[in-house]
Amino acid sequence: MNHNRGFQVKRRTPYRRIRIETINRSELLRDDEDRWRLSSPSGIQIFRVWIMGIITEKYTGENNYVGLKVEDGSGGIVVKTWDGRLDQFQKWDKIETLGQIQISERGEEIDVFLVPDIIKTISDDNWFIVHRLKIVQQNQRPTTIEVKPATVKGIEIGVPSIEDLKIKLKEVVKKVDKGEGVSYDQLVDMFPDIDEIQIDEAITELLESGEFFEPKAGIFSSAVDS
Repeated sequence: MNHNRGFQVKRRTPYRRIRIETINRSELLRDDEDRWRLSSPSGIQIFRVWIMGIITEKYTGENNYVGLKVEDGSGGIVVKTWDGRLDQFQKWDKIETLGQIQISERGEEIDVFLVPDIIKTISDDNWFIVHRLKIVQQNQRPTTIEVKPATVKGIEIGVPSIEDLKIKLKEVVKKVDKGEGVSYDQLVDMFPDIDEIQIDEAITELLESGEFFEPKAGIFSSAVDS
């Protein structure tokens, strides 16, 4: 199975693999700062997503606007940019997209769409099967964590829950970051006895809460001073 993506991801970046129907069935909520958020039927906030599907429509407009309607058999969503990055894609192309959910409000109309960070064509249909299996695996992750005793940069790693893991990740990043951030690969290597899906989930929640930010894609720094 040869998947020539044209980009390298040594390990999964913190995007949630998802079927489009989950986005469409999610609830729009206002947070404490009156910003729109998307909450899945299971109560998980949807922010960074990883989808695969087929382009069924292509729209163009002013200011380099391009919109692609992408469907995966469960539903459809529009992927939008204004920078010309989507010009190369055509109707019926099979694509893989890692991006961020955006919610815009115009009067009484609320638009939920996806802005891609990475978007590539898929040449091997087997990757759709892999994607679906990864979604099942991701959704079956346990809420508790069992790890062997370990020490990372002088910090005891005892993480019986995702909330504890988030605390330890923040401590490690503050300790290790020398001004250029800490890579996703480094963090996974520092927690070798913890399922990567759980690390994924914890980093995503820290990004969504504003406690982590990305100076570069896949590089994390603490947004909260010590």
